[in-house]
Amino acid sequence: MKNSDKSFRLIAPTALMLSIGLGLHADSWAQAVASAGREPTAAAQQQALSLKELVEQVRVHNKAIRSKQAESKITATGVERAAGAFQRTASINTTRGMSSTKNTFEEDLVRQGQGVYERTANDYSAGISQLLPSGGKLEVKTSLSRFISNINNQTTPRPPGLLDNRSQFGFTLTQPLARDAGKEVTSARLNVAKLDASAAELTARDTETSVVAEATIYYHELTFAQYRVQAAQERIRNAQRLLQEAQAMKRGGRLPDTDVWEVENALGRYQAGLGEALQQEREKTNRLRTMLMTVSANDPRSLRTTDALPEVGLTQISQEDSLRTALERRDDFLMRKVQVEREGVQVSYSKNQMLPRVDLVTGYGVGALEYSYRKALTASNAVDYPTWSVGLQLSFPLGPNRQAKADVEAAVVRREDAMLALEALQVQIANDIDTSLAMLQSSAENWQLWKDVHEREKKQLEAERRKFSGGRSDTREVLLREERVINSMLNVREQQLAHARAQVMLQSAQGTLLDRFR
Repeated sequence: MKNSDKSFRLIAPTALMLSIGLGLHADSWAQAVASAGREPTAAAQQQALSLKELVEQVRVHNKAIRSKQAESKITATGVERAAGAFQRTASINTTRGMSSTKNTFEEDLVRQGQGVYERTANDYSAGISQLLPSGGKLEVKTSLSRFISNINNQTTPRPPGLLDNRSQFGFTLTQPLARDAGKEVTSARLNVAKLDASAAELTARDTETSVVAEATIYYHELTFAQYRVQAAQERIRNAQRLLQEAQAMKRGGRLPDTDVWEVENALGRYQAGLGEALQQEREKTNRLRTMLMTVSANDPRSLRTTDALPEVGLTQISQEDSLRTALERRDDFLMRKVQVEREGVQVSYSKNQMLPRVDLVTGYGVGALEYSYRKALTASNAVDYPTWSVGLQLSFPLGPNRQAKADVEAAVVRREDAMLALEALQVQIANDIDTSLAMLQSSAENWQLWKDVHEREKKQLEAERRKFSGGRSDTREVLLREERVINSMLNVREQQLAHARAQVMLQSAQGTLLDRFR
């Protein structure tokens, strides 16, 4: 149910003295409200705040909302981190080195009596590697080795700086056939990161809904607290008026001292009650300030609600429709579903890790050997000298794969726990909806009953006032009737508050509360 557009303002004492009538009723409150709203002094000491303005400020300043939003942003970075596994990686290497080894007897014969083989080289390589969706790793690489040995100088003297240049162009592919094979396994980490980011976002929205629901209820409670202050002020006003009448009647000899004392005692009780009502109003105000991350010492103005309590009406809402809406819209329920999906991905990945590692390793390349490095790096000079290889690599634990088995068992238990949490939340949602609907129905019925009681109490007060003026009643009975009028009106407002709470609870249970403030 939508909030009423009627504004509510706290009645200043000066405005209350202008409102003279029999008892406390809606019309006198509305007139006093309008008068108080025009008091410049009261307005300067109060901060008017509508429910929509409150929610907007809570969304910006509340610590719980900001904290969950920050966690969501942090979790979202995990998607980029996981996607980085598929990013191409470039590698560039350059080295200079010298090796010296003793020749074998056979090498000594071939190398014309050189007992030691010395080689000096500058080696360069550049390559690009990438993880494929199938789980394979492809690397494309080119290398150049510029070298000279003591054998070269001995057999074929050459000008200084003239080196041999050996080039190599090729690729290698390592493709898993069992463990880590397939798109589902390769993308598992990325999928988990996406699901974690989605769950974090849903959690942030659920926290926002909870905080907004709490703030909305606090706002309505502050409105009711301001009604209670009005009621306490109205009691004082009625007692002051009655005291003047009683004193006048006493001076005329028509009323004993005890009746005047009765009114004076009642006035003292009402003034004490006003202090209690103001204290409760301050407590409600500070609860809202806490949600807004403000301190009363920094802003001494009291908060003044400008939205009245929502109107009460009997509405027919289907529990089945409400539950269906909740299962489609509740952020915490959707988050639980995401968690179940996440744990399912983990189970599949853990089961894959129980397989032995069987990798197909292939490679192909061409190379050239030239005195000129430019010729060596020309592909046409290398195609006549190909190299290739195909093979399998197999690795497995000796005995049961205890680590992988433990990971599978843990993943299965986590998935079962996530499913149980989802079922438990669905039961809770159904019960919350049932409770909220019952509260809506009950508060609406009680509101109508108390409204009828209030109307009858006003009529009885009017009759009692006429009897008192005619000397057929006493001050005690008039005070009692005025108190019952005020109390019945507060009960009407209290049922409005209960109805507003039930509305917030139902909208929160359905996951539609934030729709009110968009």
